[in-house]
Amino acid sequence: MKKLCELMSFPLADDVGRQPVAALSDHSQNITAGSMFFALNGTVANGRDHVAEAVANGAAYIVADGEGSSGRIQVNDGVVYIFVQDARAELASAAAKFYESDFDHMVAVTGTNGKSSTVDIMRQIWGSCRMKGASIGTLGVIFGENHERLPNNLTSPGALELHKILNRLWTAGVRNIAIEASSHGLIQRRLDGIAFDVCAFTNFTQDHLDYHGTLDGYWRAKERLFAEVAQPDAVFVVNSDDPRRREIYEIAAVRKIKCLDYGYRANDVKIIKIEQNNENQRTEASFFGKKISFVLPLQGAFQVYNSLCAAAICRVAGVEVEDIFDGLSRLRQIDGRLELIAKKKSAGIYVDYAHSPDALKSALLSLRSITKNRIITVFGCGGDRDRSKRPLMGKIAEEFSDVVIVTNDNPRTENPVQIRRMILEACATAIEIADRKDAIESAMGMLEDGDSLLVAGKGHENYQQIGNDTLHFSDREIILDGARR
Repeated sequence: MKKLCELMSFPLADDVGRQPVAALSDHSQNITAGSMFFALNGTVANGRDHVAEAVANGAAYIVADGEGSSGRIQVNDGVVYIFVQDARAELASAAAKFYESDFDHMVAVTGTNGKSSTVDIMRQIWGSCRMKGASIGTLGVIFGENHERLPNNLTSPGALELHKILNRLWTAGVRNIAIEASSHGLIQRRLDGIAFDVCAFTNFTQDHLDYHGTLDGYWRAKERLFAEVAQPDAVFVVNSDDPRRREIYEIAAVRKIKCLDYGYRANDVKIIKIEQNNENQRTEASFFGKKISFVLPLQGAFQVYNSLCAAAICRVAGVEVEDIFDGLSRLRQIDGRLELIAKKKSAGIYVDYAHSPDALKSALLSLRSITKNRIITVFGCGGDRDRSKRPLMGKIAEEFSDVVIVTNDNPRTENPVQIRRMILEACATAIEIADRKDAIESAMGMLEDGDSLLVAGKGHENYQQIGNDTLHFSDREIILDGARR
């Protein structure tokens, strides 16, 4: 149990500050006696509307946004009301203090694509050289020699949940953490209060405009990691081939933070050559001045980028060069990231999480380099999300595939017919099959020797969201079942 003065980011009078805080919560129904309730203003509900319920459930402290400087105190009927400039930032700070942890390395990776792969690759490298590490993000919380998992439904968990996870990992002996820093997580301050010593940038392309409104708004959310969240003594690891690198370099220059780069244009970790085949990729690179040749057991040139990003971060974290590349040579496939699920008539069947225009194009270009005959693509777009990317993805699918089947993804509460229609406007030659299972099975029935089948959009997911229902659905299971027939 912590004292109130130990949790707040500003000084408090002794009579208030010495009071004990039993628990923290931003959900009024989870409040217990002596707890602190953070009344957050969300996109769906305003926490202030639930203050009465929190008090009725035993809240001793209420933290809410208020005008003026942080720290205005008001006591009503024994409940302490604390008004602050930013309740989300205060929650992140308090959670970091309430749930203690102390790691050797804390790494954040942001970008439109590649976050999941990069943090997973880092975890695998750490594990291969007996450094206890964990990755946190879209694929869940993964740690330990047996790749143990904790469930997680968000790329960046809420601040409270995140610090509970970190405390649990620390207690289990994990000392190295790699976290995906999503734009939602950054703009909602879920990662504030964490002492990241390395912050990495993978790439930036269109996504999440339904939430951020504009590309500039989306970028400003990503940029927070480098401009505000990163510690003053952090190191930035940046994709040299992405135009947005310049803005990160400018931030680094102002903050006097060291930058390392990776990619074809890089000075530190420079890609020299990539040779792809059906099994792996042989890559030549200059790794901090040392020429390296290694075989990467993952498909897709984008995975070379992600692997070298992870390698650069691990080198900053003190991992020996030999151990890094030994780890890369023994990587396991990453769930739903251009993952080879099965073969039929010698045709490879791949699942990829690609749900943005650039990610779909990258996956298709990677398959083109290893496909002798046709590429068949099955994909759809999620409902209640960025509508402007639907025709863009349709155009890309048609341009880089030989056969396109447009189907449902996660329609959520949107009419799936309208979603498919927006895609089909840009790929008139596509086949429309609404039911995703039927679409995958139809595509598998078309396969001939030398073909590749890409089932895109859902990747590792084992559910489908239709209306307000979440139903079990797995691309992988359907593919494996079809391949056995």
